[in-house]
Amino acid sequence: MFLSAALGVCVVAMMAVTVSSQGSADPTSHCNYLVNSKSQYQENAAPFKLYTRSRQPRITSGEPIEVTIGPFSQHLNFFNFTDFILYATPSNTANLEIEFIGTPNPHVGVFQMFDQWRAGAGGLSCNPRSRTEDSVGAFEERLLGIYRRYYPNNPMLQRYQPPARNQVSVLWWPTKEALMYPEVKFIANLKSMNNWFRIESTSWKVNRPVDQWANTERMLTQYQNLQHNMRAMERRLEQPL
Repeated sequence: MFLSAALGVCVVAMMAVTVSSQGSADPTSHCNYLVNSKSQYQENAAPFKLYTRSRQPRITSGEPIEVTIGPFSQHLNFFNFTDFILYATPSNTANLEIEFIGTPNPHVGVFQMFDQWRAGAGGLSCNPRSRTEDSVGAFEERLLGIYRRYYPNNPMLQRYQPPARNQVSVLWWPTKEALMYPEVKFIANLKSMNNWFRIESTSWKVNRPVDQWANTERMLTQYQNLQHNMRAMERRLEQPL
């Protein structure tokens, strides 16, 4: 009995370490599980919703966006979710310059979690080209199921319940890669009541450096045209009547 209890403590501790370490042993499998778990419901048909806000009307370098997975309404705040992933991905890329096109649906930007929402959740690196935590997620329910199959007679594993929450709030910071795209949207895939739900935010327009340079070029061209017209007018005025 003592060995069994000790084993349970060790397994639960291993689960916590695995989550907090962002799945460093095999992050791709965790990302695939969280991103590709299918919902039987239509997109955004969930008791949860993605809320976004920022001090800037567009995604701007150095300015974060606060992203919250929360109840769809105050009347649905009794629903909780366990495993989940939250990430940002480009949208409206049909006319994107060819040099910017790479991995389809990459995860872009960097996430920063608030301490009060850290229980059982952590950062993930899902984009193969990313060197930062480009997603936020939790997968303890998945790990618990695996450990229960390995240790079916462990009472602590049978009693243990993965952390559940009805809200998660994070800050998302745009990276250089994120600023290359015309628009970015936020996507969450989460497990609640043993069902998966996929929710999306409205797209945010990006204040891209290429757009800023295009605006500068346009203003410079207008200024040069104005100077050209003024010189032409001066020459006409200097001509004798």
